[in-house]
Amino acid sequence: MTQNRVLLVVWFMALTVTLPPTGALTAAPPPPGSALLVVEKPDGLVTATELQAFKNFMRALPPPTDNIHNNMVYGSGGTAVEAMGRMVEISGDPELLDRMICFADAMLAARNDPQTGVVIWTGQRDLIWPNAVVEAGKPASFSTENGDVVGHITYAAELILQNQKLADAKIPDGDPHGYGATYHQRAVRYVQEMDRTIDGFISKWLVKPDTLRYYSPNSPLFEAVSRKPGTANRPVPWNQQAMLNNGFQRLAECHTLLGDDPARVQHYQAIVKASVDWFFARVQRVTVKDHVCYQWAYPADEDPIRHVEDAGHGSYDILGLCRAYRSSRYGLTAAMMQPFANTVLYAMRQPDGKFARRVDGTTNPSDHPPGGLNAPYLDLCEFAPELFPIFYDMSASRIPSSPELTAAILWHRHRRAMARN
Repeated sequence: MTQNRVLLVVWFMALTVTLPPTGALTAAPPPPGSALLVVEKPDGLVTATELQAFKNFMRALPPPTDNIHNNMVYGSGGTAVEAMGRMVEISGDPELLDRMICFADAMLAARNDPQTGVVIWTGQRDLIWPNAVVEAGKPASFSTENGDVVGHITYAAELILQNQKLADAKIPDGDPHGYGATYHQRAVRYVQEMDRTIDGFISKWLVKPDTLRYYSPNSPLFEAVSRKPGTANRPVPWNQQAMLNNGFQRLAECHTLLGDDPARVQHYQAIVKASVDWFFARVQRVTVKDHVCYQWAYPADEDPIRHVEDAGHGSYDILGLCRAYRSSRYGLTAAMMQPFANTVLYAMRQPDGKFARRVDGTTNPSDHPPGGLNAPYLDLCEFAPELFPIFYDMSASRIPSSPELTAAILWHRHRRAMARN
């Protein structure tokens, strides 16, 4: 190996945000004593039975109390908020929104305290969410995944701000944390607090001021606490860029709804667009079974591709890009997104109906064997409707215990039914 090759491997290993195997994100056991989630049929609007089962499940699921093992990112806490948000979008159910607010409150309350919290590698008690127990006397090393927690909390704010009828109504929880008694006050507080995390940590350490691209912190302090050398000032991998984009994109949308800070909106959107444009400058177009597909690497800016993106991390790439596409703010077109769906159908799908563990259709010896897909891949059904019944059929056993998967299926099914009506 050359010296550059060694450094690349070291950096790749050190920066990986470890995700569970494909399928595991949607297979958590249900809360003790809870009702099971229900999807009654493959077509049509969400039913009263489906909605009630979802509400019953979420009532029994406790809000997260910390972000250990990234519970508030892609763990049960983070995926629960995203799932509830999707269900609120299609149902408008006020009880479900209130439960989502309960989770958002819990996440904000668990953020590192600037007076008594853990000391981060910066030497400060930064306003972020540590994802591991910190050894006594040692600083903590956390960074990119915090963007996703910002996005989850801001999702609740955005849903509130989209409904002007809620502005002066009081939230029935009695404002246990003092974040605001009315829905509008709570949403504004969420936005203000998430801006504080963006300004004090994420923008300061993870966004290059000249290119607006995401890089790991360019600091010897960060390098000193990393598990491996050579991790500072490196491009952030795509799945972690999706986490960061979640926070910036939803905050931009909230400030647009508030009409309070157009300069911030412009800056946040420029950061997301820089990430999206960077990805499409690096993704490679290939033809598989006469269909244009994509191949890309796990690390950003790796050319030629040596570390092919795996299905688990790739699900976050897809999640972030589909979110950016739906916003219509970042120049993404259906034609640009279609090859992702083709990649799933023609490169990753195996003859037995299972899916390879890497986006180029391969499965390395160290990988889990081919299997199902994580819920974010369902977003590609918008570009390939034939993927929906495939996903629906292979997910039947996971539906009863996975709010993320159930919400994704119902969200897409409901939207398709609305489009036909």
